[in-house]
Amino acid sequence: MSSDPPTTDAFDEAIARIPSCGLDEAGLREQHDRYARLAPSVTRMEREPEAVSIEFAEGFDRGALERTLAVERACCPFFRFEFDESARRLRATVREPEQLPALDAMEDALRGAGRATLRG
Repeated sequence: MSSDPPTTDAFDEAIARIPSCGLDEAGLREQHDRYARLAPSVTRMEREPEAVSIEFAEGFDRGALERTLAVERACCPFFRFEFDESARRLRATVREPEQLPALDAMEDALRGAGRATLRG
């Protein structure tokens, strides 16, 4: 039996389906850790067919989000991010349909804290 939390397995499986993630094993682990630090601040997630919208609590760690997105932009340039500062809402999309598993990985990583309400 694995000692990893269930979200780690789902995250790893979703990452394996991404056609062009540029992170090595250590980089994936570090990025997963960044998502785990953000997860407790997620108040709502909504998965659409071609996007995921994530809302953060007031006072969330904006620096952690910026570092996480910077890594995503560098290793997975197919991501597209829009951040609504006043609503504290991140909307993530991808360029091509075959890259949709990347949104699944993001959703799985952030679901780890169990506080988000997932709709869709």
